[in-house]
Amino acid sequence: MKSCIQDYTESEFLGVIQNVHSGIATDQEVEDLVRFLNTTQYPEGSDLLMYCNMIGIEDTPEAMIEELKRWYKEHDLTLFKD
Repeated sequence: MKSCIQDYTESEFLGVIQNVHSGIATDQEVEDLVRFLNTTQYPEGSDLLMYCNMIGIEDTPEAMIEELKRWYKEHDLTLFKD
């Protein structure tokens, strides 16, 4: 994992989530993403990945990215580097 979410392009981070969502990622990569999401400014942290339906979004990598984009834009914060 990179040091912060702003170090990723949208497509790079989508790829990370897709690997976890599809089961391709190793257990360590899943743990790394969970820890990483808990360090972002997004208040739901890793719930975005683990309990997306409970926060009102579809269980798809694309919906997770859209939720991050919505929240960061709403709070006038930079998200991805592209």
